[in-house]
Amino acid sequence: MAQLDETSGQHEEWIFDRKTHVFLGERTVQVNEADGEDGLIKPGTVVFTSAVMNRAVVDGIKQVPSRTG
Repeated sequence: MAQLDETSGQHEEWIFDRKTHVFLGERTVQVNEADGEDGLIKPGTVVFTSAVMNRAVVDGIKQVPSRTG
């Protein structure tokens, strides 16, 4: 899934597993030349990334997962 920000020229991508559809992370890529300070970033440059490294299930709000392993 992706969305283009017309103002900044950045393309935000949400990344999902092809088989399970589990959210894995996201990244933002500069795809168009922009004006101002954003114009310093060349098209094709990855400007942000994040990845889900751990997952846990809890029984209630504000409950912290136990550490195992």
